[in-house]
Amino acid sequence: MEMVGSTQKDMMATIRHRAASSLEWLALLLAFFLPLSTSAVSVLALFIFIAWIGAGDYARKLNIMLGNPVCLAVFVYLGLFLLGLLWTEHLGAGLEDVQKQWKLLLFPVLLSSISFNRRRGYLISFLTGLAVAMLMTYLAWFDLLHFGGVTPEHPTRGLFHVIYNPLLAFGFYLVCHEIIWGGVRGLHRVGLVVFALLTAFDMFITEGRTGQLVFFVLSGLLFVQFFRTKRIQGVVLALIVLSVTFFAGYQLSPTFQNRVSRAIQEVRQFQDDPDTSVGLRLLFWKNSWQIIAAHPFVGVGTGDFQSSYAAVNAASSPAMVATDNPHNQYVFSLCRFGLPGLVSLLAIFITQLYQAVTVKDDWQRIRLAFPIFFLTIMLTESYLRIYETGFFFALFSAVFYRDRPDRRLQGLRSGRKRCWLILSYRANVRGSACSQHIDDRLPFFREQGIEPVLLTGPVGEKSTDWVHFRTHSLAPSGIRFELRHALRKRLQKRWQFKLVETILLLPVYPLYLLEKICINLESEWSWCLLASVRGFLLCRELRPEAIYSTGGSASAHVAALVIKRLTGISWLAETQDPLVHDHDWQRSRLVLQVYKRLEKMSCRQADVFVFLVRAAMEHTAQRVQGLCRGAVVYPGAVPASFRDGFYTQGDCCHFAHFGSLAGTRNLVVFFQALQQVLAQDNSLRSSIQVDVYGSFDAASEREMKSLQLEDLVVCHGTVDRQQALVAMQKTDCLLLIQNIIYFSCETIPSKVYEYLLSGRPIIGLLHHNEELRSMLLVNEHLVVPADDVSAVSGAIQQILDAFQTTKFVSRYPKKIWTVADAVQRLVSLVGR
Repeated sequence: MEMVGSTQKDMMATIRHRAASSLEWLALLLAFFLPLSTSAVSVLALFIFIAWIGAGDYARKLNIMLGNPVCLAVFVYLGLFLLGLLWTEHLGAGLEDVQKQWKLLLFPVLLSSISFNRRRGYLISFLTGLAVAMLMTYLAWFDLLHFGGVTPEHPTRGLFHVIYNPLLAFGFYLVCHEIIWGGVRGLHRVGLVVFALLTAFDMFITEGRTGQLVFFVLSGLLFVQFFRTKRIQGVVLALIVLSVTFFAGYQLSPTFQNRVSRAIQEVRQFQDDPDTSVGLRLLFWKNSWQIIAAHPFVGVGTGDFQSSYAAVNAASSPAMVATDNPHNQYVFSLCRFGLPGLVSLLAIFITQLYQAVTVKDDWQRIRLAFPIFFLTIMLTESYLRIYETGFFFALFSAVFYRDRPDRRLQGLRSGRKRCWLILSYRANVRGSACSQHIDDRLPFFREQGIEPVLLTGPVGEKSTDWVHFRTHSLAPSGIRFELRHALRKRLQKRWQFKLVETILLLPVYPLYLLEKICINLESEWSWCLLASVRGFLLCRELRPEAIYSTGGSASAHVAALVIKRLTGISWLAETQDPLVHDHDWQRSRLVLQVYKRLEKMSCRQADVFVFLVRAAMEHTAQRVQGLCRGAVVYPGAVPASFRDGFYTQGDCCHFAHFGSLAGTRNLVVFFQALQQVLAQDNSLRSSIQVDVYGSFDAASEREMKSLQLEDLVVCHGTVDRQQALVAMQKTDCLLLIQNIIYFSCETIPSKVYEYLLSGRPIIGLLHHNEELRSMLLVNEHLVVPADDVSAVSGAIQQILDAFQTTKFVSRYPKKIWTVADAVQRLVSLVGR
């Protein structure tokens, strides 16, 4: 029986290997036949779907799909076709319309299957097929080839010029790109130049006006890309060369001249005689806008365009033919799905443009040209609906926007390396305490023999040091949060940020307001939806030893909870701030119940629930009636980040605060205490400076101006973390300030551990936090109530007296907490 089972496994492995290998060849053949044969494309697409199913490895494939922004945008766009069935009146027509979108589903199939290293082969295969198609048009032009209505005046079969010329234009761009940036030399380069000239000439002897339009657009793009550092010169030269090319084509090509002249004439006579090629398009758009005006927000549904247009046409232009396609992809999307339809359509190409900007390699220019190509041709036809161009989009979106595979995953898949799946919404985010919390620990996990696999939100940059996957939030609040974060990193001027933000988020705001009215959760709560799916797939693919959810967002724990239930893998949950506050809850009762439910479920399901403060663990245990398997692990800091020699005592005593100021965590009490000190001895004014690193809140600023302390305060703003650590070691006294709220007893700021390692004196303005008080006192620092002005004044005076009478020397802490110890404790907790 064992031999039979082993033989069956070997047979299945062989079938899967052959199916996976065949996918490469099928995709190459698909690229070749795109400009040649609709029937061959259909058969090849069917075989590709069959081979994809036979190759198996679904967890890896689905993970690639969910990790690709373009693929997610396509899924959203296709999802509207299913959603639009809910309000369509013609369900049969709607289902037929859904069925026609199957060619776009080839994109995620190919994305998860084709080889990243063979991308060049797909372009060569496409250009080879295009060369064969060009040869046929030239033979017809020379009257050497006769079939199906092909003549020297019309060298493409039927209406194939609608597809052929756009593909020809993109082929011209690819050949020119290879000539300029491909590094080819000698006869190879001469051959490509001849090919480009033949392609350009073929453009003017065939009849596709859309292709001729995008030919000029892509040619202009080539000039701009070539003169990247001199864009004005590039634009001017492009205008000159393209004008000359247009004029020469108009004078020398009767076909091109006829098509241009007819287009101009048909536009002029549109009002009197719309029954022309261009006139019908204009009429379709005009009538379609009546449908859009009547249904601007959700459209008429997936299957109702044809009937809706027929009704409008009967009323507005009864003598003209009705249509099932307005010959404009944007208008078509607006008619069927309203504003969300247009947004989802544009989102596909915006994500492609974003990939083109952010992914730096030799394919960057082509990644930019591809969406510009489609955004142009979709003005005159619904090209995602057209058969050949739909497949063209699917294939080359997969080729151009496939991420480079991470070779480290091979070792993890084979099981040769131990790994943990770490869920945290924030990682690799500059200035974020939640990000620093996990970022500091990653090297020490590797020291423990555990490879960290990160699954995070998109707000942080993708790490090159660690296996890092990112996924997005789905709710309007999450979309708004992540888009605003992305814009802030790229638009420095406020007016630019607000303008772009308003334009992009305009369709989202109504849904955002509705979400906030119904349930006011944290902005990134919906991240858990895709994170749960992707985390589950990563567990199936990599088989991690443990799931570790951490960071400030509760959505990480929701995702981990789902994955734990589906896989049974050990789960270590760590909450930096308690999920539920016993007092002073600021949100609705409904939200409070949601978080209480999550806390209780997490305590029951997690193998270990880690807290950063003992009081937080005790209060949670009371709420869940002792069901919490809790442990306290102090985060610590990295001693190697600190070294002697930075501090030199000067003439002025510097008090420094690092981090954000907000709410009751402000400098108001400190300023009042400082004013008391100066009232007793104003001569000290010249020897005091207050340095603020990070945000400076309005309450602190008002108090500073009210007490006339502006000359003593220097706001440094947000600085790099390493600069902040150096500044900590250079200052004379560090300020640690807690909020004057009950919640402060359950938190210890992460910067405390860095303060302790800096070796500088600390004044801690604390609020009912005995644990933090003990930490500071055991290391001989000053602790005062955060709301007691007199006590703070006394601490300031004590520091000033020490500064004036003795030399400030480094204070080596008697007890320290390190990140290495914290990681070792976490690993031991899971092992236990």
